[in-house]
Amino acid sequence: MLADRRQSASRGVGALFSMMRWAIHYGLHTDLTDIVIGVHPRHADFYIRCYGFEKFAPPTSYALVRNNPVVLLRLRLLEALAKPELPRGLADARDNPLPGSAFSHRFAFEPEQLRGSLIAGLLKARYCIDPGQQIEPAAGQRSMALQA
Repeated sequence: MLADRRQSASRGVGALFSMMRWAIHYGLHTDLTDIVIGVHPRHADFYIRCYGFEKFAPPTSYALVRNNPVVLLRLRLLEALAKPELPRGLADARDNPLPGSAFSHRFAFEPEQLRGSLIAGLLKARYCIDPGQQIEPAAGQRSMALQA
């Protein structure tokens, strides 16, 4: 959807705003302070203008995107939402809240749920993570089950 190369991008903008709204509210409901995304440098100004992201690192090429350049952008979520004037996309997220119940049990997977699944195979093969083992949080940190 986001890599759609049709001449009119307007069809995908609504879907993008909706997806970002979900990401922003997921961040708020899980007490995240920052959202970091990687985008093609050509698209960075859109996220800066519409959401208030800031450049976080210089562009780098990544093999996963055919060695195309990717620039990391960071949104300091709580700071950005506290501003009196919000960029269009961030204002849309603020004005269209999602309840915490929209996220309950949506993204967290318990180890027993992952055993033998395709996700478990990917985690093991690509990242050397055994999802069958419980991850203990460091002292003073919140526990977040394996995220997908």
